[in-house]
Amino acid sequence: MKPISVHVDDKDYSDLKLLAVRTGRSVAELIREAMSEYLGRRRGAGRSIFEMRPHRSGQLLEPWTREQLLDEMRDR
Repeated sequence: MKPISVHVDDKDYSDLKLLAVRTGRSVAELIREAMSEYLGRRRGAGRSIFEMRPHRSGQLLEPWTREQLLDEMRDR
């Protein structure tokens, strides 16, 4: 593991310390986890649309097949 120094807002650090106590983990562990999650989301930015979870935007009126979805995207 590579040690780094990070400057954080006093309030954020206080909140991290409280969360660390509540969860029985260290602040460093929480920060490492947050960094890993952030990087995972950023790395996934170029993934296929079919790997993404759907957004809840209301009741589904009619199910689409993969081919119908691709056709709709190409028409635009």
